[in-house]
Amino acid sequence: MTTDEYCWTCDADEPHRKLEGPEQRWLKNRLGRAAVNEFLVCLAPGCRNLRTGSNKRPFPEPIRLPVLD
Repeated sequence: MTTDEYCWTCDADEPHRKLEGPEQRWLKNRLGRAAVNEFLVCLAPGCRNLRTGSNKRPFPEPIRLPVLD
């Protein structure tokens, strides 16, 4: 399921979705966190920026989710 949320790297409202299993594992390793359930990924072409439901800019620099197989 997608929801329209503001993406600060796109500077627009764009569709976002929750992370899936492999994406969650990648972000847990990247951040060293036990849980990443609050994160959403921007689905705009070429973006894939990460945000939380309540924080548009959770990191000083964007973290973009790579396309995982």
